[in-house]
Amino acid sequence: MPLESPPFRTIGIVGLGLIGGSIALRARAAWRGVKLLGVDRPAVANEALARRIIDQPRASVAELADADLVVLATPVPELIELVDAAAQAHLPGVVTDVGSTKREILKAADRARLTNFIGGHPMAGSERSGLGAARPDLFEARPWLFVDAAEEAPPVRKLHRFVMSLGARPLHLDATSHDRTMAYLSHLPQLLAVALMNTAAEACATDALVASGRAFREMTRLASSPPDVWKGILATNADFVAEAVRSLVEHLPASPELVADAAVIDEGFAGANQARARLDPSPR
Repeated sequence: MPLESPPFRTIGIVGLGLIGGSIALRARAAWRGVKLLGVDRPAVANEALARRIIDQPRASVAELADADLVVLATPVPELIELVDAAAQAHLPGVVTDVGSTKREILKAADRARLTNFIGGHPMAGSERSGLGAARPDLFEARPWLFVDAAEEAPPVRKLHRFVMSLGARPLHLDATSHDRTMAYLSHLPQLLAVALMNTAAEACATDALVASGRAFREMTRLASSPPDVWKGILATNADFVAEAVRSLVEHLPASPELVADAAVIDEGFAGANQARARLDPSPR
């Protein structure tokens, strides 16, 4: 059932891809009176308008002065440029983003003196990209990270209400903790999926790959992710990603003797089982 009294009545979304499109779809369902403005390439914006995902297309972030909330939902390198553009346009509304790394984006906001900026990162996504992959339930029961944000500040509380209306759960982190955590929980899994897929593809014939089971397909699902999205993410978090890769290597058996050592395997599996149980305590 739609909620009453939306925290933001006019919302501008820059980047109508998976995340931006999903925000628009869910906001439309949650707040019927909200006006949705979209900034993207003309073909994408026109598609969003035709599908009634947005109410009006706009040409640039500078044309969102009438928005109470501006969501920057592009790849990370573009986000940094958009922060500067938003500051130069002196947008009066709350400005937030959905970037997967935060240190460089927040530095850009500080340099530009964009004081109405709130760093954000919804922990939701897909190996698919673009407006066609957007769906209104993308954020359901997922964390939405607020980074270096004063939790009790009125604009932050309003943004809490907004992301909760999307189905998400607000959580707070500082920028360094965010980027280091994402290196292990998001960026390393992406690199692992790519490496695993490439390793198996080089070693196995095509017929053998087709015979793979559910575990391999689930573990390599992220290998279908578009590289253009990940270039900026990895470049702006290279130090913590390298740390995560080194840590992973330390946990892998590095010789035939260790692979065959029952005690080593028992210890590794026992630790992983316990950690996994804390991650998902529900009974199977």
